[in-house]
Amino acid sequence: MRAKQFWAAITAHITIEDSIWVNGILSPREASLFWRMNLPDQQHAIRVAKSAIALATRVRGDVDTELLLRGALLHDVGKVYGDVSTADKVLTVIGHKFAPRMMRSWGREGRGSRIDNLRHACYVYFHHPRRSAEFLQGIGAEEELVEIVLHHHEPMAHGERIELTLLRQADEMH
Repeated sequence: MRAKQFWAAITAHITIEDSIWVNGILSPREASLFWRMNLPDQQHAIRVAKSAIALATRVRGDVDTELLLRGALLHDVGKVYGDVSTADKVLTVIGHKFAPRMMRSWGREGRGSRIDNLRHACYVYFHHPRRSAEFLQGIGAEEELVEIVLHHHEPMAHGERIELTLLRQADEMH
């Protein structure tokens, strides 16, 4: 799975059709957050959004597809372009595989030295849902959107919105 994700990251591209699609779904303020992500994260979010909508077609009951699409496109906006190097991201993913608790506690916000940058990468990796939610709050996004983005890496909870469940499932596919 990680090899597939790595290959997708190094071959990432956004088509003109993708750009038009994203800008047609998101408000201008939301789109400004989306376009601040790096290219692989943008492509990942587009794949997640398309998978989430496909999953929604199999659900009985009401799904707010607009909320689901926006949440899927914006779930990783806490990962800002230039904030984490590719090498640090790879090291963080490997570290998480072998020592998740240590990596989570070791992460610290703030760049600087080589070690500071790696610690910052750990911080972003583990805390991007909260960062994403804070960015969305900063542009005045509605609470439902902020909530599904904030909780997309948490275990399923009784009574959670179907849009959050679908977002989580689609994210796990990619």
